[in-house]
Amino acid sequence: MSASTPEGRFKKSFCSDLRKLGCTVLQYTQGVGTVKGFPDTIVLLPEGLVVFIEFKASKTAKFQPLQKEWIEKLTNRQYFAWVCYPGNREKIMSEIKRLL
Repeated sequence: MSASTPEGRFKKSFCSDLRKLGCTVLQYTQGVGTVKGFPDTIVLLPEGLVVFIEFKASKTAKFQPLQKEWIEKLTNRQYFAWVCYPGNREKIMSEIKRLL
């Protein structure tokens, strides 16, 4: 995802805010040996918790195959996993701040 796309700009801004909170932000990119559909951002919180985020340009943006499945799978296993888009940015950021 390019930082010049709406999704890329949103993701860059959100991740910058996470880093200001002391989080470590890791980008998961598809390639040989990676899991298809896995959330593209892994956030390590200072207290040792891990958050998985799939960024989208909007609430109605198309998902790639397996993306929703991975969010559900991680959530069902008690991980923090969310789909984040501009319309729910504040909600997701509030949830992360609550975990800090």
